[in-house]
Amino acid sequence: MSTDTFEDTLRNLVHEAADAQEAAYLDLDPHVVLVRGRRVVRRRRGAVGIGAAAAAVVIGLVGFSASGTGVERTSTPAASTSSTAASSVTAVLDRFSDLAGADGRTIKVPGPQRVAVSVDRRRTPDLVFSEVRGDGSRATIGGSSLVGVGALAATWGTAGDGSHVLVGVLPAQAKTFQLVTPITDEGGHASTSVTKDLPGTGRTAFAVRFAEAADAAAVRHLLWWGVDGVVHDESGEVVPSVALGDVDGTTVFVAQSLNRMGTFSDGGGSSMMTLDAARNSSRRPVMSTARGTGGTLDGLFVAVVPAATLGDTFRPAPGVTVTHLLSRLPLPGTDRAVLWAAYSTPTSTTGSGYTSVTWTEPDGRVVTQRP
Repeated sequence: MSTDTFEDTLRNLVHEAADAQEAAYLDLDPHVVLVRGRRVVRRRRGAVGIGAAAAAVVIGLVGFSASGTGVERTSTPAASTSSTAASSVTAVLDRFSDLAGADGRTIKVPGPQRVAVSVDRRRTPDLVFSEVRGDGSRATIGGSSLVGVGALAATWGTAGDGSHVLVGVLPAQAKTFQLVTPITDEGGHASTSVTKDLPGTGRTAFAVRFAEAADAAAVRHLLWWGVDGVVHDESGEVVPSVALGDVDGTTVFVAQSLNRMGTFSDGGGSSMMTLDAARNSSRRPVMSTARGTGGTLDGLFVAVVPAATLGDTFRPAPGVTVTHLLSRLPLPGTDRAVLWAAYSTPTSTTGSGYTSVTWTEPDGRVVTQRP
C-alpha cells in the first residue's frame, strides 16, 4: 500500500473505471497511469515582505485519458455550465481562438481545441480537467485538489510534458488574470485564453492555449485582478497596486517578489514586464504601453520611484498630445510611488511617445528617462 493516500484514492478510481468498462479496457494498468502522472508542488512567493509558503498540490494525470478511462458522454450544450447536484458543477468553455504567428498565418497547435472543468466535492480528485471532443464527449486530461486551496487562491495544471494547454480555476471575483511566464526579447510565444463561471463553487474556470508547449510548462505564478480593484497572486496574497483614475480604469501593480510590474484595465488591456531597470537610462523600472483602434493610439507612461519623488516634466514626441500631465500616486504598502502620464499619438508615428521624462528624487537628484 502506498503511503500517499491521494495516490491510493486515484488508483481505486482507476480500478473502478476499469471494472465499469471491463470489456473495453481489459489492458488498463492503473499503476502505469499513476507512475506516468506528474506531481507539481506549487509554492508561492507572497507580496513584498511575505515569506514563501505552500500554495497547492496539482496532479496532471498524463495518459489517463489515453488509457480510455474518464471519458464521459454529455448532451450539455456548447459553451454552457451544467450542475447535476449542488456539489457537482461542470463548465464547458468556449473553443480556443486560433493563434497567429508574426507573419499573420495561423499556427497549428496540437492538443485540445476545447476543454471543460468539473468540480465535484464527492470525488477525488474533486477538480477535473477534460478535453471536449468534436462529438461533445469529454476525456479527462488532468485533475487537481481544491482541498487546502483558499477562497482567494488559484490552482491549475497541464496534461503533462509537451502540453500546449493549461487549465485551472480562479476565485469567482476575479475580473481577469495574467500568467507569470519568462519574458524574452524574442518574438512569438502567442497565447489565447477563455474563462467560464462555475456557479455555486466560488470559482471561475479558465484555460490558456500556448503556441509553444514550453510556455505552458514554465508557468509557476499567476496574478488576478478582482472586481474590488485589488490585485492578488495565486495564493490569494494582496499585491501592491494603485488605480490611476484614468479613462481606461487602469490599475498599476508591483509584484516585487515575482520581479514583475504591470497593468490591468477596464478597457481590456493588460501588460507585464520585469522590474529590472538596468537597461533604462533612469535606472528605475519603467514601462510604456499604447493601444487603440483607427488612426489613434492611447499611450501610457509608468515609472516606479521612491515615495517622495516629485514629477517634473513629460516631454512628448513630435505629433503626440499629452492627455494627462505627469503625476505621482503612492503605492500602498510600500516605500514606492508610481509616476504616470497619458498621451495620444497617431498610429503613423514611429518610436516612443516621449522624448524625455524628468523627476526629482528625495535625495535631490534630478533623474531623466529617455526611450
